[in-house]
Amino acid sequence: MRTTYFIRVLMWKELTDLIRDKKTLFTSILLPLIMLPLIGLLGVALVTQQPVLIAIIDLDNTSYHNDYLNITYNSSWVVHNLTHVLSRYGYNYTISSNESIVKNPKIDLAVVIPKGFAKNSTLLNTTARVIIYRKAGVQAAERAEATVNSVLYYLSMKLSDEKINSLSKILNITIIPQALRKPIQSRTEVVTITGVPAQPGFELKAAFARILVLALSFVVTPAASYVIDGIVGERERKTMELLISSPASLNSIIYSKMIAATILGLITAVADALGLVAYMFLLSIASGIGLGVIVDPMLLLIHSITAFFTILATITIALPFITRTKGIRSASNIAGIVTTIGIVFFFTGFLVDYIRLPPEILYPLYIVPYVHSILVIQSYMLGYVLRSILHISVLAIVSIGLLVLATKTINTEKLLIAQS
Repeated sequence: MRTTYFIRVLMWKELTDLIRDKKTLFTSILLPLIMLPLIGLLGVALVTQQPVLIAIIDLDNTSYHNDYLNITYNSSWVVHNLTHVLSRYGYNYTISSNESIVKNPKIDLAVVIPKGFAKNSTLLNTTARVIIYRKAGVQAAERAEATVNSVLYYLSMKLSDEKINSLSKILNITIIPQALRKPIQSRTEVVTITGVPAQPGFELKAAFARILVLALSFVVTPAASYVIDGIVGERERKTMELLISSPASLNSIIYSKMIAATILGLITAVADALGLVAYMFLLSIASGIGLGVIVDPMLLLIHSITAFFTILATITIALPFITRTKGIRSASNIAGIVTTIGIVFFFTGFLVDYIRLPPEILYPLYIVPYVHSILVIQSYMLGYVLRSILHISVLAIVSIGLLVLATKTINTEKLLIAQS
């Protein structure tokens, strides 16, 4: 009871100090909250302002009539459709009859219609070609290329329909263009792990969950920095002696600092999640797609709880080493090693489905607390709710157990006078 009282009092002190530390609050809470929306706004704004110059080179510039099929086609029709769509999407274009314009450094994408295009497009024994030159390393040119290819695909389908309809009349038979053009078709139906059709937006929610796993990388550093300042910083400022000379036990002092650091990390995790939600809404507004439906409140709650115990595990692993270092720089290096290990696992958790790893690989990884952090979110997303609860329980037990063990390795002398 007495220990609980001292922890409450010390917690009040730590939280009061935290509230007064405007710089820490700004970097830990406001920055994560505004950075993702800012990235979204800046990205959308810059993409729309990025100039792309497309050259359309019509080397054919003819019209050809196929008497057998009674079809007329000309290259200028292709140029007209390309320019119409490109201008609608905000691309800049120039029309030329000289292929050497491809070598112009200002040209990002060149569309060349070769000689004989109109004739070849109406024949039955050959195909017409369009050559696209895309400048390497220009990201905007890739988007422009996709737009050009979509226009050419549409024109190809329309011309194909005309050819098939002409053949149908000549042969006096019924031909379904799709049956002739694509005699074999595949259809993919997305289902859950139990084989039930997945709800719309399920895969987007899974992608959102992967981002939340990656976001765990950014919440451990502020908490570690706070612990370093709370222990090494107070030692250097000579305020640690005052705390130790108080009636509170050493365990109460350490527990209060660790819990305060974890709360700071939790607030950072919530700010990260809210920033990500804001980013998704901004992206949905910019793209016109309802991405807001992929935000799962329960997933955000699970992420916050997971972040709390992940942070606690991280700072308790680093605690015995932090208390034995002389300066803040050395303590930061040690904490950096621990957080880097976490970042490695969280990055792989963004890329790899840990839950699908074979037992001989997954089970040995259970000794790493960060693996349970990843499995909590991945299990929930795949519908393994009980498994998610199991991993979050293991993570909680391990983090609290590490805190108790780490505290037992610290004594007053080591806390006041670092050995190295």
